Amino acid sequence: MIQNSKGVTLVEMLAVIVVATICLTLIFSIWLSGEKSVQRTMTQNDLQADAHLVQVRITRAFYDQVDKPFTLTVNGGKVTLSYEGGTSQQPEVISNPDLVYTPEQGVPNTVNVKDGSRLTLDYTITERTASSLNNLPSFHLKTTLNYPWKDDVDEESESSGTP
Repeated sequence: MIQNSKGVTLVEMLAVIVVATICLTLIFSIWLSGEKSVQRTMTQNDLQADAHLVQVRITRAFYDQVDKPFTLTVNGGKVTLSYEGGTSQQPEVISNPDLVYTPEQGVPNTVNVKDGSRLTLDYTITERTASSLNNLPSFHLKTTLNYPWKDDVDEESESSGTP
């Protein structure tokens, strides 16, 4: 029988293929996990940025309500502002069309603001494409605006007569 020690046996070749497959599977799963984490973080940042933008636009409109009364509407997941009077009667969509704004229970879809002293916003924001999936990020926006810049403590102290 001839001894050839320069070659690789079939068993050795199969062992190398199995070890390489296991290593590649582990590397791919770690990469995929990182990719999902990046996507989740980017989505969360987009939700927060749009929530901030909508809140700033509503706050500006709220504090200008004496000069320009407005109606705030959440319909079909979009937030719109409609100003009464003035030159533009067209509702202005102030939210990202790729996101869905859902009012929390007890919050009306339409709010008319005319010389109001308080406006409460309570919405959950999700991606439009991800609305059927429960495991994707959402952002909850809850704030109360007071006009003219009074909080409950100031109102109570004024009504009771204490300084």
